[in-house]
Amino acid sequence: MGRARIVIAVVVVLVIATAGIVGATSLVDIDGDGEPAFTELADGTDPLAADSDGDGLDDGAESEAGTDPTDPDSDDDGLEDGPEIDAGADPLVADSDGDGIDDGDEVHEYGTEPTTADTDGDGLGDGEEVEEFETDPTLTDTDDDGLGDGSEVSEHGTDPTAADTDGDGLDDGPEIQQYGTNPLVADSDGDGLEDGDEANVYATDPSDPDSDDDGLEDGAEVDQYGTDPADADTDDDGLEDGAEVETHGTDPTDEDTDGDGLLDGPEVHQTNLYPGADPLRTDVYVEVDRMEGTALPYMDRYDVVDEFASAPISNPDGSTGISLHFETDDVVPYEPSTDWDGSYQNYRAAYKDHGGQGYHYLLIVEDARSSGTNVAGVALSPDMMVQQYDQADWTGSTVMHELGHSLGLVPNAFGGIDSETYSYGEYPSVMNYDAPYDAYGFSTGGASIYDFDDWGYIEDHMYTPSTYAVSVGN
Repeated sequence: MGRARIVIAVVVVLVIATAGIVGATSLVDIDGDGEPAFTELADGTDPLAADSDGDGLDDGAESEAGTDPTDPDSDDDGLEDGPEIDAGADPLVADSDGDGIDDGDEVHEYGTEPTTADTDGDGLGDGEEVEEFETDPTLTDTDDDGLGDGSEVSEHGTDPTAADTDGDGLDDGPEIQQYGTNPLVADSDGDGLEDGDEANVYATDPSDPDSDDDGLEDGAEVDQYGTDPADADTDDDGLEDGAEVETHGTDPTDEDTDGDGLLDGPEVHQTNLYPGADPLRTDVYVEVDRMEGTALPYMDRYDVVDEFASAPISNPDGSTGISLHFETDDVVPYEPSTDWDGSYQNYRAAYKDHGGQGYHYLLIVEDARSSGTNVAGVALSPDMMVQQYDQADWTGSTVMHELGHSLGLVPNAFGGIDSETYSYGEYPSVMNYDAPYDAYGFSTGGASIYDFDDWGYIEDHMYTPSTYAVSVGN
């Protein structure tokens, strides 16, 4: 018997001797732990200490629990027996809830419940979360993406530690719950734009490859055509982007592809207003009214149209020239003389039908006057008045001249216009007052050092009357 036990035994004997045999039974449990001193001596516990191993359980309670009163952690799980019992765990089982984590680690390292296999109730056991998925067993949604860890693993196949599994800029939860996209595929609809960019940058539908239903996929609109994938008609010209690209060959980012002042949509759809229009070729429209007894002779009309058709002006379709459309309209009452500042204005107000529709206006009269003086013609964009001549080409030549003014060829552009400053040889243009009466055509600028490129000026500065009254609808 060791020295300590000898001392203890002596003390016990003295206590019994002093108290007497009668009180022996009440003094056997010296430390009040529920275990008799002699038993404690036999078991190796301290009869003078209620909790021999200092684990929070009295020796008697340990005896009842089946734990070792001389070992503060009977199951060696890192959690002393007393705290285990207080926590409702089994002090004889290292992993009370069978979740793969010892009770001590659950309490001291992970903050989980040692009696609950799935502390956060997310469908994953605490051990799985720690050992396999590296998620937080105390958080239902470790990556805070709106999906519980268990559903990410077992239902969606997403990464519970990464809020955006496919790295497309949308968290997994919103992909599934808000957008209906695939959180495992960066471009769910396969349109060339990642889901996050569709939702956050372009305001398109990441589950629909053609968000605006215009016939072009969203990615192609952004990367190839420069159009708005959320707007079916990017340039608001009355033609949807897909139709512009695939059917008409027009530019879906330019409302007026050919630059003639007429929107592409009306040129395509409003054939009653613009007969023969082509959104890829420059069109000029002239409403022609004639006074009773007058006309724009057929051949004169043809010659003017032909001059425009042969113009050295490039078009988007690869052709050159301008399509000039004389649209004959009303026959106005006859009068022997029509003054620009007088009755012409009345005729214009009463019979001009295409105001605000991009048309120039021409009235053929018997006798043209300006402030009482006879003139061949007068023009102030977009209005013209021309006197008919009996001589072949004279009327047509005058119409060509006045139409040149209405299109923008005025003296401010070049000093040789409406002047005899330069000979017709130096400036071979119908805009030159030195031109023959039956001359047609504008100059191309290469005749002399004094020449002017009428056609080039028209190409860069052509005036088209307002189209405020034209709807882009069909």
